[in-house]
Amino acid sequence: MSLYNNVLDTVKSQGLDISDFQAVVSYLLENGIICREDNKKEELYYDYFVRFEDVVHDYLNLIGIHVIHDEDLFSVRLYAPGSDTPESFEEDEVKTNMSMAFTSEESAYLIALAIVYDQKLREGDVTDEVNAEIDLEEFNTALATHIGFTPSEKQSVREEALKTLKKLRVVTFAKGVFSDEDRPLIIRPHIKQIILPSMINPYIQAQGE
Repeated sequence: MSLYNNVLDTVKSQGLDISDFQAVVSYLLENGIICREDNKKEELYYDYFVRFEDVVHDYLNLIGIHVIHDEDLFSVRLYAPGSDTPESFEEDEVKTNMSMAFTSEESAYLIALAIVYDQKLREGDVTDEVNAEIDLEEFNTALATHIGFTPSEKQSVREEALKTLKKLRVVTFAKGVFSDEDRPLIIRPHIKQIILPSMINPYIQAQGE
């Protein structure tokens, strides 16, 4: 039996159409992630994915793409051929789905936000959705205190870095977060899919010395 027929039979057995499979795979390849809670389209695509998860894994694994399904967060994230999955990250690496390259600004934000999120999670200072809210002052303090990083003076650079993190579903925020102190940064639990505890431990330990 051909791969196409195998995929077709599996999809049909779930009462779906091959176009549903194609839509889910195309969306994953274009965006790198599906989060069920984020919008109606991703809710639908996530539910489809669950119904033919094995065939998506097999199909994408043929071209070296790893599919990581986080059932706790109802999300699916892709990792490009040759890149490490979260379980095999090195302590000094910052990697994400589809081998995205980070600027120094983005890398610093990721580490600082992960440290703050870890602290708030351990303290139970999170919402029912396991999000953590911080204001701009707290964020800047984390950057300076934990990793000795001074963010760019250019607001456009800072905003672009946050847009990248938002695309990764690591944070969410309202427009004008850098000019209105009442607009918090919301750190999402998905940050733990990208920055593992082993990556932030050296920074935390350094603060205790």
